[in-house]
This record gives sequence, C-alpha cells and structure tokens, in this order.
Amino acid sequence: MKKLIKLFIITIILSLLFTVSVSAKENDCYVRVRIRYPRLFNEQVSFEGYDEIILYDDEDELFSLNNNLTLRIDTYYTENYYLSDKSQGNHGPYHAVLRDEIYSSYEEAYMKSEGLKEEFNSEFYPYLIEEGFIIGGGNFADKSSSQELAEELNDEGYNAESINGSLENIIAYNNKNKPVFMYEKDMPVYFSSYNEDEEYEMIKVDNRAYRGKIALKIIDEFKLLTINYVELENYLYGVVPNEIPSSWGREALKAQALAARTYAVYNIAPRQLYDMEDNQNSQVYMGYDYEKSSTNRAVDETEGEMIYYDGELIQAFYHSTSGGSTENSENVWYEELPYLRGVDDKFSDNSGSPHTTWQTTYYKEDIIRLLNLADNDVDELYEIQIKKVSENNRVVECIFLTDAGEISYKKENARILLGLKSSWFSIVNGNAFYFITEYFPVIDSQEAETPPSRGGILDLITEEETEETRNEIEFETGSMTGKYAITEDGIKKINREKLSFISLNGTVTVDTNSEQYNFEGRGWGHGIGMSQYGAKQMAEEGYTYNEILQHYYTEVTIK
Repeated sequence: MKKLIKLFIITIILSLLFTVSVSAKENDCYVRVRIRYPRLFNEQVSFEGYDEIILYDDEDELFSLNNNLTLRIDTYYTENYYLSDKSQGNHGPYHAVLRDEIYSSYEEAYMKSEGLKEEFNSEFYPYLIEEGFIIGGGNFADKSSSQELAEELNDEGYNAESINGSLENIIAYNNKNKPVFMYEKDMPVYFSSYNEDEEYEMIKVDNRAYRGKIALKIIDEFKLLTINYVELENYLYGVVPNEIPSSWGREALKAQALAARTYAVYNIAPRQLYDMEDNQNSQVYMGYDYEKSSTNRAVDETEGEMIYYDGELIQAFYHSTSGGSTENSENVWYEELPYLRGVDDKFSDNSGSPHTTWQTTYYKEDIIRLLNLADNDVDELYEIQIKKVSENNRVVECIFLTDAGEISYKKENARILLGLKSSWFSIVNGNAFYFITEYFPVIDSQEAETPPSRGGILDLITEEETEETRNEIEFETGSMTGKYAITEDGIKKINREKLSFISLNGTVTVDTNSEQYNFEGRGWGHGIGMSQYGAKQMAEEGYTYNEILQHYYTEVTIK
C-alpha cells in the first residue's frame, strides 16, 4: 500500500512538471468531470453497481463490496453540519480508533472488525489510511461516547484513542445504514462497478449511470465533490447528444464531436481537481443513460481527430445560433485568437433556429435589482446606452446611467448581467433608444401614416445639428426627447408619447414614457466559433464536417 501511495505521489508530481500533451488517437486520455449538476456540493452520494462495487487505489484494485453504497462526509449526522434528515442523529464523526496494528488488505481488517463487533457489541469497520488499513470503532454524535468505547478497548488490552474525524473522513454505509469502511479525504480512492455479463461496467451515481470511475473529494468545509474519471471517447458519448440533437445530419454530428473533443483535451489541467463541469460552464455531460447510437457513431468515426491552428490545439468554442454572423473572440472576451474570427453565417440564418431572433422585456426595477446583485449600489436608473457595437453587430460596451453614476459593462458582461440570449441586441424604452439602421428604423407614429421601408432612417440628431454633419453615423444612443429622425422623407422631430419601430419581429409601437425596457436581439450564445444550427444547415446542404469546421474556425487543420 505504502509503495502504491508513493507511486501515486510521484505520478502527480511529474504531471505538474510538464504541460498537457495528450494523444487522443491512443485513447489513453482520461477526462475528470465534476458531475451531479446543479447540486454542486452534497452531504452524501449514493452508488449502485451491478454485481459489485470495486474500490481502487490509483490504478490498483483494493477490494470489492456489495452493489449498493452510500457515502457521506463524516459529519453528516451532526449539529456541526447542515442536516437534511435529523431523525438519524445517532450517527456522527466521533470514533474509537485502533492504530497499532496495520493490515495490508481490506479482508484482513474486515475479519478483525467482525471479531471486535462480537466482543464489544459495537460497530467496527476497516479504516483506510496512507499506510494501509486500521480499525475504526463506532460513529458517535458526541465525543464522550467514543471515549467510553476507547476506554473499553484499552481495558481489554487494545491501544485505542478517541478521534473527531469531522473534516478528515468519508464514511461508506451499506443499504442497512451500517458503516462498511472509512477513509481519509486525501486518499486517492476510486469507485467502479463490475458486471460479469455485460460489456460495459457502469456505476450509478444517485440513479444516473456513468462509465469509468468515480472519486469523491472534500473541499473547503463540509463540501463533497463528485468526479467522474472517464476515457475521452467515452466522455464524448455522453456529451455530443446533449450538445446537439442526435437526429441532425451525420456531418453536423461529426463536427460537434471534433469540437467537443478538442475543447475537452485543451482544458485538461493536472493542477486542478477536475477538468470539466457537466453543465454549460464546460460541456453538457449526462453520462451513459443519455447516449445515442447516432452520436456514438459520429464519435467513433472521428476517433482521435482534433482541430489545430499552426500545429497547436485550438480553444474550440461553439454556440447554438449565430444570428447571421459569428464574432471575433476579443469582442466577447479579451484575448484575440487568430482562429476565432467573425464570419458571415447565412447558414445559421437559414437553419430554422428558434433563436435567430428574440425579444424580452424588463421593468426598471428588474434591472436595478440585477445591478445591485452585481455589487452596485443603485436606487434609480435613468437611462441605458449601448456605447459601442462590433463590426459583427454585437454589443461591446453598455452603459447604465444611475444615481450612483455611470456604470459600464463591456463585452460579454452586459449579456451576462441581464441574462440575455446573446450580446447582439438593441434596447427600446421610455428614456433611451438604440438602433442599427439596417434593422431598426424608427418613425414618429403621429407624423407618418405608413412606416418607412427597412433602412429608411438615416440617423438621430439634436436640434443644433444638421443632416449634413451627421449623415455618416450608423448608430446612435441616448434620450429620444427633443431628437430628430433623419428619414428618406426628411427630418422629423421626435416629441410624441408613442413611437413606431420596425424591428426584427415586425412593427411595434412603444410608449416613450414606459418603465419597461424592451430588448430585441439575434442568436443564442456567445457567438464565438461554430454555430451549431449553422452546422446543421451546412450538413443538410451537403458540406462535410471538415468544411463545416473550416468555415467557423479560421485557417485550421483537422487531423
């Protein structure tokens, strides 16, 4: 055991000395996925195997148990920890531990534990530490009870001590709520399942099946993290059908498989507890139960293939719907990446995506609340201005004029703050107006009987300005009151209570004194890299997965 632990430590140290270099084609790459979203942290985890559950130390099998286990942080049933079921408060983190005799196997420690159960009429179980197995006794809610058991043991010639294992131990129970074994939180312990009759050996975690192994980690205080150690290609089986509909064309599925594989390998980081989350923060991963034959085939047919720029793996970002063009990386985040350039995307527009255009409405108090949740101190919101827009139509800077001053949100941060589908949006409200002339012409509804054609408005100007000085401006932000609209039919003053707008969703009339903020936009997601709906349309038009990827990622190679 000690030798195995040393080997594990050496392996970890070596992994920290070198950057990640993984050959997916050799299929020897494991991805560590934090699972069980949205419950990030839990007080307990239930495992179900097939014939039995197997425990590993690093790569070596330690022992096997029956096919049902529940693992808990040692403090689960105490007042020191949030308790969802206080009816079982007789369990706790106080134990009587026999440290003198160390056993090399679980079986030896188990046999000794069974003998002690008979002798002292109390619970005993193997306790895995770095040197091997020792014996733990009882799991009491108070220290005095563990001290009493320790004294009994000492009176009979054993060398026992009372301990509080609160933040140090994870303890496993069988289906009769009896302790089976305990181990220290920093031990490299993995759980898997054995099934004599089946090709795949899945283990269920809280009733959801996963390939590979499961590890548990206690982080911070009283937080149990569940991690799935799974081979790369098997991980993709659980990702691709949850990132793209399995019914889409084969070439689209293969393009998604390559993007997901490249993204995963790029993000493998030995210094972290895990590489990926199982949600939209990384890639949506649902395990074995959600695999589909069509997406598994797409993974198999592209096994090992990934996307490279200048010989290096790319950050293969992707999103649902571009809305008509993708975006340069630096206009959404901050790093300019040569392979993440905005491209015209007619394919996404023609794909029938339900997210090509969208609209949503907030009341003023909603936005004030969101601003304050983001650590601002705002009582009044006067105006929202979109200050800057990228060449690909996405908001680069959005300004909130408040009683606390001007609050600026740049790039993706405005969309995140407001919870919008994309950063390609416009705002229409009682105090502020923003438009891009190609999409959002405006007229004074009481000055014109019929709205002008799309693109009919040229600009908004103030009373002091003239058409000649402003006719090159493509967009304008700010208050509508006292402004003039330059249209193809001349200049019209905006001073009415209601205005009509030709929007992406048709002609609408807006109350200029309203407390509502109406957002209209295009696309869903950050707009970087591959549009999934665009890939769908390209596949339907006969493009290969290579052509799809090379459309969305600039100057890349597939190998």
